[in-house]
Amino acid sequence: MLKNITPLVLVALIMSVLVYTYVSTAVPKPKPKLEVYEVTITAVTNTTIEVTSESLTGELIARGKWIIMTSESIGLLNWSEAMGYVSEGSATVIVGTIVRGNTTYYILIGLKQGDVSLIRPCALKHYARRHIHTKTYMSIKGEISSKGENFLVLDRNGNKVLVMIGGEWIKAGEGEVTWSEVANEFRVGDTLRIFYHNLLILKSEFTEVFGISAVIWGYSGAIINMDTGTALSKI
Repeated sequence: MLKNITPLVLVALIMSVLVYTYVSTAVPKPKPKLEVYEVTITAVTNTTIEVTSESLTGELIARGKWIIMTSESIGLLNWSEAMGYVSEGSATVIVGTIVRGNTTYYILIGLKQGDVSLIRPCALKHYARRHIHTKTYMSIKGEISSKGENFLVLDRNGNKVLVMIGGEWIKAGEGEVTWSEVANEFRVGDTLRIFYHNLLILKSEFTEVFGISAVIWGYSGAIINMDTGTALSKI
């Protein structure tokens, strides 16, 4: 079971990485050049993964913190815990390369294997195309394509939007509820209208690997299930 990111922690995390300059704990600056590879993972250790492919073979530095998304939830884990979700076999990896003197360092920046996605928090800045924030609110209408304990994925015109969700709400006609108490009322296939304050639009390179085009958080007004009429307002 992943350690869920609460809404407040998530906001702090995303806002911090939008102004974060990547610094590897393994080697000094400069920023690495990022490349995507289709590889076979041959070993997973508490500091690295070993991969092989036609264009890349060797160890990728993996220690540090990771945002991890599975079909069940999203969490923030150290590599010592996140490595348990990675197995030997085929995977897509994002690799940062830094050359210092006569030494080349290969750093694991992101990984997609089955329904498991891992991304370093600091890499979000690299893949952020635009961050939109409003003091009033924006809204989005879309169909739930998948869901977990603390997230929904909405399909809007073929684009997948990750909706971070959780905490306490007021449900119309019933009063205060937690997200876990009403999550079952929002089903895959339902159409939602969501009012929110923050939108992070991601670059196509990120979408091609992880399938997510944008992330929204910070809610105002309501989340409305347009199929069932269920309406939630953030406390």
